[in-house]
Amino acid sequence: MIEQVPIYRCSAPEGALTGSMKARMAEAITDAHSEETGAPRAFVRVFFHDVPRGDAYISGRLDTESSMIEGSIRAGRTLETKQRLLKRISASWQNITGLSQMHLVAWLTEFDSSNSMEFGLILPHAGEEAEWLAAHPDVVQRAY
Repeated sequence: MIEQVPIYRCSAPEGALTGSMKARMAEAITDAHSEETGAPRAFVRVFFHDVPRGDAYISGRLDTESSMIEGSIRAGRTLETKQRLLKRISASWQNITGLSQMHLVAWLTEFDSSNSMEFGLILPHAGEEAEWLAAHPDVVQRAY
């Protein structure tokens, strides 16, 4: 898979999430990321993966309850911003899916946007989105 950012990978026990839940979670993650970081909504990607029974373990024992959300985001956000983002996503997960936050592992991985491409262009650094979009006004329309 080509890496685009921000990208969120959500994994849950097979059958735990309906299509409607996935759609609502994708919207909640997009809202949270865009509102907390200021990044354009068009940048946000969300993927879901079902974890078949027998493919997840904790402490060496079968785990049929845990879920995870891994977010890959551009570096440059404050600690407070990242923690607000994680809290919003975690709360949305519980509210939308009914799955407990006690069984959710969520984290953000940051990297330098100079090492990432999307829409055929090197991505802007965090906080430079407006200038980047102004320099490439057709990029979002062209991509969608």
